[in-house]
Amino acid sequence: MKEKFFRWLINLFLAASLLLAAAVWLPKALHMEAYVVKSSSMEPAIRAGSVIYVSPCREGETISQGDIISFCAGGTLVTHRVLSVDPEHNTATTKGDANQVHDPAPVPFDAILGKVRFHIPGIGYLLLR
Repeated sequence: MKEKFFRWLINLFLAASLLLAAAVWLPKALHMEAYVVKSSSMEPAIRAGSVIYVSPCREGETISQGDIISFCAGGTLVTHRVLSVDPEHNTATTKGDANQVHDPAPVPFDAILGKVRFHIPGIGYLLLR
């Protein structure tokens, strides 16, 4: 009985390790970057502690209202939703879902790392260093 329990526990640990490794390395093969969400600005859509998977816009793909994008602002990675797009100035106005007001400055398209393609809640706490 004790031996079966330990075997089950080891198998569970190995399976969890494989899933965690796949969550980190598999997106690289799909040209995505994984980031851990550290703030609650996008709750409830994306909770703190989630891992987001971001990839650059594909050829012909545009940034549109409602997209969730990641961008650099003052040396910090920010992930917020697009409220509007100004194609004349190549900028997007963004806001965190949980924030009361939109971000103070429009985001230049060249500062956008990409769109959030999907996220996995909670596993970011395992990856925080």
